[in-house]
Amino acid sequence: MLKSQTLINCFLITAVMIFFVNCKKESVSQNFSFEQYFTLSIEQNDFFAQIAISQQEQSQGLMFRNYLDKNHGMLFAFKNPKKMSFWMKNVSIPLDIGYFDSNGRLIEIHSLYPYDEKPVFSKSNNIQYALEMNQGWYHRNKIRTGNYLNLEKAIKHIQLRKDFLNFKD
Repeated sequence: MLKSQTLINCFLITAVMIFFVNCKKESVSQNFSFEQYFTLSIEQNDFFAQIAISQQEQSQGLMFRNYLDKNHGMLFAFKNPKKMSFWMKNVSIPLDIGYFDSNGRLIEIHSLYPYDEKPVFSKSNNIQYALEMNQGWYHRNKIRTGNYLNLEKAIKHIQLRKDFLNFKD
């Protein structure tokens, strides 16, 4: 009798543990934090980007980083198209920035230099997305103005980030 009771207790404990392990909330099992990289693409070029949507994330950007992995960067998504400017305060990595319109079309590419606090303004007033990548990335991947960011992928990941943050536009 004692042996069968012990087996029953072990079974119940195991069942309860399995139940709780499998009952994690979806948002807990999925990491959509600022540190998370998402797979995005421009034309046929896949890359990995963190997505900055809140004012705090956009202000922080790539500050205080010592390196950026190959084919990794940061996508800044703005609520409305406008003239943009970026600077390199506290950024030690040489970068290129691509400015994209609301259709995902690459409008401009500019080089950014470490610690340069002089803003780099877009020429266009119609910029909704900005993508910072290691300097030379656009050229090495033959990405030119007129190419398109895959907005379907980007918007899906932007929405996941907004949901994770309970972000309201």
